[in-house]
Amino acid sequence: MRWLLLTLGLLTVPVLAQTSPPPAAQVQQDPLRIGVQLYTLGRYEAALSLFERAVRENPQDPDALYWLARAQLKMGLLNPALENARGLVARNPRYIGGYMVLSEAYVAFFRASEDREKGRVHLEQALSVLRDAERINPRYAPLFAQRGLVHALLGQMDRAEEALKRALALQDTPEVRSALAEVYLASGRLDEALDQYARAVGLAPRNADLRVRYASALLLKGRSEEAARVLEEGHRLRPLDAEGWYTLGQAYLALGRPREAGVALENAVALAPLRFPAAYYYLGQAYLALQEPARAKNRLTVAVRLEPRRAEYRYLLCLANERLGDKEGARYQCQEALKLKPGYKEAEEVLRRL
Repeated sequence: MRWLLLTLGLLTVPVLAQTSPPPAAQVQQDPLRIGVQLYTLGRYEAALSLFERAVRENPQDPDALYWLARAQLKMGLLNPALENARGLVARNPRYIGGYMVLSEAYVAFFRASEDREKGRVHLEQALSVLRDAERINPRYAPLFAQRGLVHALLGQMDRAEEALKRALALQDTPEVRSALAEVYLASGRLDEALDQYARAVGLAPRNADLRVRYASALLLKGRSEEAARVLEEGHRLRPLDAEGWYTLGQAYLALGRPREAGVALENAVALAPLRFPAAYYYLGQAYLALQEPARAKNRLTVAVRLEPRRAEYRYLLCLANERLGDKEGARYQCQEALKLKPGYKEAEEVLRRL
């Protein structure tokens, strides 16, 4: 199961497509306010130009420079973002936002590092900035949430947990509970992770990403029925995205409901054809269970094309070919599976039958 830990920053915002631009008169009146609105809608490039204008018009406004640096980070403009964040802190040492965006810039440099070991220096710089910020405002919850993220990236899970719990004591948010859940997952504490995800979903029931993460953790625990329920409830509140359908399809397969799994997984690949190669493999499983080998072969062929070195994909394609009476195709795929996974007993059994 695909599972990414701590790859996203805290306090993310949804991205909405095809949002109408603001009227020109509004932009003329307040480029910073409209830029913030566009930023929260995920329209970072449009927001960036407005923040640049806001800084030109009012270079002493720390909010304008703060949002400019945030937008530059979103656009991958790391050096300008770092320079602006440093300047913001230097000119406004009591402005907590400057420290936050500066620490985010250092985290972004770490993530962009080809050598992660050498890149750890950026995380240490981020922690140093956050220590300075704590002296400015020791009760600012996002500061401790950010510190938890940095410690987690450093592999310091005990410190990450401590920082995130401190953030929760100051302000209980679904984002921080989700981050704490991921720390628990990385530490092998699945039950505690599930508890935090459940609390996070309770705080933000319409957050589709949270539901997918919670359902994925439930699948790790073997609680497939609950995973399906979490995603079905979410779909009633807000249509599932590709990852949601993909995860729901896995839950249905684990529950022995191949027809529903097929529908969910077909939705996933329709929305994101190349994002989840394993979705085609799971579709092959579903169609074989439904005694539809032709459809299974179609989907498994795509899975093998996308990930040709996965022995289990080739084995299942071997089975689909066998059921279609294509002995030559079955033999080839099982032989390829054995090359990738010597001693693959199931593939050897099919070859003996052939």
